[in-house]
Amino acid sequence: MSPDKYFERRRTLRRRPGPCRDSGRALGIRSQVADLDSHRFHVITGASGGGKSTLVTTLKELGYATVPEPALAIMREQLECNGRLLPSIDRNAFLEAVLARSVQDHEAARSLEGPVFFDRGIPEWARFLGASAQPDAWPAGRCRYAGTVFVAEPWPEIYVRDHYRQHGFERAARSYEPTISAYIEAGYGTCVIPKASVQERVDFILSRVGARALRPSARLPRGRPADKLER
Repeated sequence: MSPDKYFERRRTLRRRPGPCRDSGRALGIRSQVADLDSHRFHVITGASGGGKSTLVTTLKELGYATVPEPALAIMREQLECNGRLLPSIDRNAFLEAVLARSVQDHEAARSLEGPVFFDRGIPEWARFLGASAQPDAWPAGRCRYAGTVFVAEPWPEIYVRDHYRQHGFERAARSYEPTISAYIEAGYGTCVIPKASVQERVDFILSRVGARALRPSARLPRGRPADKLER
């Protein structure tokens, strides 16, 4: 989709009622950003265990370019090599590595055909790193995403613990608000993903970015529950 068609669709969507809302501040900031790839980059974020990673995995199965969650990728790497770069050992060092990986992922994604879907994005990692973040660690002008991020709200009915997610639902829910506020303060709008089947949620996201499934044969059966795939 060309940038002109994309922004025209954005203007049309802003006139529709519903859970999606754009930030005027986001539009102003975006117009000044030199990153011409940002309109192709779509963040899916939200509560831990809310189904966002399932959606990113499903989008990948449909043939779309995706970028996995950097924190989870680093945790897996460290556990496989008995490393110590883990949040339970050194939280700040871990978050610094996650932020650096996020910037690297953003740069690498420039070579991918859009739309590109990111499992979480740079603003939230910079927020959680807080004052420890180095000023040059996040080249904000070069690391923007599309002006509206997709948000998976806390969903206790599908929340499960696993090897990488050992905290309870209450803790996951507490981190939701600071996660979303990081994007709002960075000038992004938010669009809440409805609590529905995986296919319905994927269709919702694709309709908002003006994309279609690349491989119809890979589409999930209607009504497939959201808790049947890895979150």
